[in-house]
Amino acid sequence: MAMQADNKQLIQKALLELRDLKAKLAAAEAAPREPIAIIGMGCRFPGAPTPTAFWQLLRNGVDAIDDIPAERWDVDANYDPNPEAPDKMYVRQGGYLPNIYDFDASFFGIPPREVATMDPQQRILLEVCWEALEDAGIAAGTLHQSETG
Repeated sequence: MAMQADNKQLIQKALLELRDLKAKLAAAEAAPREPIAIIGMGCRFPGAPTPTAFWQLLRNGVDAIDDIPAERWDVDANYDPNPEAPDKMYVRQGGYLPNIYDFDASFFGIPPREVATMDPQQRILLEVCWEALEDAGIAAGTLHQSETG
């Protein structure tokens, strides 16, 4: 009898929780939504430096996996076919972006000393954001203090 009472309480608790969740869902669905607009794009993917090239890569089923670039690290010194080998890698290929060290620091007003310590991903992000603005036909200076992300 005590077990039935416990089960009944659990079911009642679950039902209350479901009602609460349904109310939260209804509130979220009824909340006003702000529209967004994608008006410009930029990207960098292995084998595809632009959105158009990326679309073509996808459409054509191109495999962008390639040998590890020599400027990244010495593959032979770090390779071991045994995945359990300590401090080694067991692959010789991957998806890599070319020319990750090419960056026009003066264009972005970044001192060379600072660029030397920047993560290449941060430099690429700056370039891709600029390309998205160009793709949209927007002058970067017009965005100061605007609600742009």
